[in-house]
Amino acid sequence: MRVHVLGCSGGSAPRRELTSYLIDDVLAVDAGALTTTLELDAQQRLRMVLLSHGHMDHIWSLPLFLANRFQDGTLTCAIRASGYTLETLATHQMNDRVWPDFTRAMTMTGPLMAFQPLEAGEQATVLKRYRVTTIPVDHTVPCQAHLIETDEGALLLGTDTHVTERFWEVANRTPNLKAAVVECSFPDAYADLAFRSKHLTPRLLGEELKKLKADVPVHITHMKPGYEGALLREINALGDSRIRPLHQGDVLEIG
Repeated sequence: MRVHVLGCSGGSAPRRELTSYLIDDVLAVDAGALTTTLELDAQQRLRMVLLSHGHMDHIWSLPLFLANRFQDGTLTCAIRASGYTLETLATHQMNDRVWPDFTRAMTMTGPLMAFQPLEAGEQATVLKRYRVTTIPVDHTVPCQAHLIETDEGALLLGTDTHVTERFWEVANRTPNLKAAVVECSFPDAYADLAFRSKHLTPRLLGEELKKLKADVPVHITHMKPGYEGALLREINALGDSRIRPLHQGDVLEIG
C-alpha cells in the first residue's frame, strides 16, 4: 500500500496544502487538496474518497474535483463518510447555492458520484482490496479516523482529534500495524485554543503516545500555519523516537 501525502497542513497558506492522502492512486482520504496537487488524469483514476468529517479544510476541493470528472469514460466516484458528514455536504456545500447539487448529476457513463454512508465503528471492504474500519474520535463535529488494512499491512490514519481512547485501542489490537498518523495543531502556549477547538498540543500528544504499545512510526500531521517552528521544537522535546513529522509530498510504504 503506497500512501502519497498530498497535503497535511492544518491551514491554508503558500506551500501548505490542506489534508489529503492518496492511496495507490485509486483511494483518497479527505479532500483538502485533490485538485491543487493532482493532474486531471490522476483525478480521473480516483474511485473513492473517504472523509473524516465535514470541516472545510478536509472537503474544500471535493466539489471542484467532482466537476473535473465530467469526461467520457469516467467511472462513478464513491464518497464514503458518516451520515452526518454526508448531510453536511448535501445541505451546505452541494446545495445548488454554494455549488451545484452533484448528488443527482449524470455523466455519459452513469452517475457522477454516489454517497455511501460509513458510520464510526463500522467495517467495510472497499475497492476489493482495502479493509476499512472507522474509529470515532473527539472533535467539535462528528469525526472519524480510518484503519486501512491490506494483506501487506495496516495504516491507522487519524485527522482532527482531541484526547481519545478508541484510536489507541484499535492501534494496540492491530497486529499488522505498520504506522499511525496523528495530529498536533497548536503549541502548548495555546492549550486553551486547542481545548476549545478539540485539537492536540505537544504536551497532550506526549500523553496520548503513552497509550500506544506498538513500536511503529507515528507521523505528525495538521500543524497550523505559522506555528510549525514552535511545534517542531516542542514535539522533538518529547524524546519519543517513534515520532516522524509529516511533510507534503511524503510517500509512506505500508507493508
